Amino acid sequence: MILALKYALLAAALVPTLVVGAHPSSAADNSAEQLEVITSAMDSIPDIIFYKDMEGVYRGGNSSWAALSGKPLDQLIGKTDFDLFPAKVAKSFESYDKAMLESSKARRNEEWLTYPDGRKIYVETLKTPWIGKDGKVLGVLGVCHEISAPTKAKSPQKK
Repeated sequence: MILALKYALLAAALVPTLVVGAHPSSAADNSAEQLEVITSAMDSIPDIIFYKDMEGVYRGGNSSWAALSGKPLDQLIGKTDFDLFPAKVAKSFESYDKAMLESSKARRNEEWLTYPDGRKIYVETLKTPWIGKDGKVLGVLGVCHEISAPTKAKSPQKK
């Protein structure tokens, strides 16, 4: 229920930015303003949010996503999972992306994520098609929400 509320709040924050404003302004000013509002809204959410194209190249995300990678946001754009994470982790992320894209439907999975400082969190990851205004799939949109690890899902051991 809390997760549904978060998604509703995100939608409520983003929808007004997608509607053309009633007051006159240049298209460039309006676009820059919309981007600023969307970025601010995404960064206000503690969940990890990211989106990548059909080739698996990251095109954006929020500050929580940047924290997971341990790099500034501007150093993440244009990178793939294999550029940012260990090969085993990257392969796992890629397999979930491919399964979602093949089904063309939102999919959820649970997984451990490890921050650069070694902190581990257990998350439910929602991956859904990233749809363009023409209705075509542009790639993957993902949201990782921290949840309590089930008793049987022990934290992975450090190697």
